[in-house]
Parts: sequence; structure tokens; C-alpha cells
Amino acid sequence: MHDLPELQTLIADIRSARQRYNISSQKLAKACGISPSAMSKLERNRLKPSYDLVCKVVKKLNELISSNTNYIRVKDKMVRDVKVLSPVAQVSEAIRIMKEKGFSQMPVVDRDGRVLGLVTERSILEHPNAVACIDAVEMGYAVVGPEESFERAKQLAKNAQAILVVKEGRLVGILTKADFL
Repeated sequence: MHDLPELQTLIADIRSARQRYNISSQKLAKACGISPSAMSKLERNRLKPSYDLVCKVVKKLNELISSNTNYIRVKDKMVRDVKVLSPVAQVSEAIRIMKEKGFSQMPVVDRDGRVLGLVTERSILEHPNAVACIDAVEMGYAVVGPEESFERAKQLAKNAQAILVVKEGRLVGILTKADFL
């Protein structure tokens, strides 16, 4: 039987997150109810863990991170009052707002606040004949939840113009690269 790649990825993420938030291996092991030796073997891929054990370690690690006073959540830094576009809004209106506000992108949402895509400077240039915003949306956008780590969002920002903050399928905020400076 081969190891599941997802499991190996989770194990690698455990070690990097533990180190990033300065949580000792011993502290995490104690919180999980396993020996420090078992934790060390887990992180070095010298233990064949059950999926349940890895999930337990991830859960306890998240609890330790959340209890850390230096832990910053996305909701602590996101812009809540997001200027959005309806799918039927004119691209010319999007251009006007983007120029006026200095935005390089704007989310397009339906009546219920569900994200349909982003209108970006690039997507407008790539769709010169688009009249409605829905015809000029970019579908590749980063999404995080409001409770996620700001550090995680920062990693996503390296490859995204904007990070949409979504809760229960609805847009609740946005982070742009400027929010990480």
C-alpha cells in the first residue's frame, strides 16, 4: 500500500506551521496525547500514521495556533466594505470605478453575494468587446475563509492580485497585496 500524497502533504504542513508559529514538537505531542518521539517520527516520515492521527494533530495544532496571542486571522486584516459589481453591470462602469478608486480588480457577485469572478485590468484588456462584466470576468482567483491565518493568505498573495474572503459561499471581505505591506 502506498502513502496517500495528501497525507504526506499534511504532515509536511504540520512541521512548517509548527515552526512558523514557534510551537515545539513536544508541546504539540503533549496536546495530541502522543509521545514526543512519535511526533518526531511522524514529522520525519518514519511513522506510518493513520489518517485519524494526522487529522487529530492538525486539529490540535490549529488550536495551539489560535490560542497564540500573536496569531492574526484574515478577518482581522481584511477590507470588509468591498466595492462589487453585478454580473450585468457595464464594463465601462467597472473601468470608471476602477480608475476613480485606483482598483486593479473588482469582484463580480450575484444578488446573494456569491462570487462569480473578478473583473481585472487584464481581463478587460483580454475581452475588448465585452459589454457586461460577466463577459469579462477572470475565474482564477484565490479564496480564503475569515478564520484562516493571515500568514496563509500572505502566501497566496504571492500568486494572486486579490484574495477574496468568503464565508458560507458569500463574499465577506477582500485582501490585496497592499494589505500585506
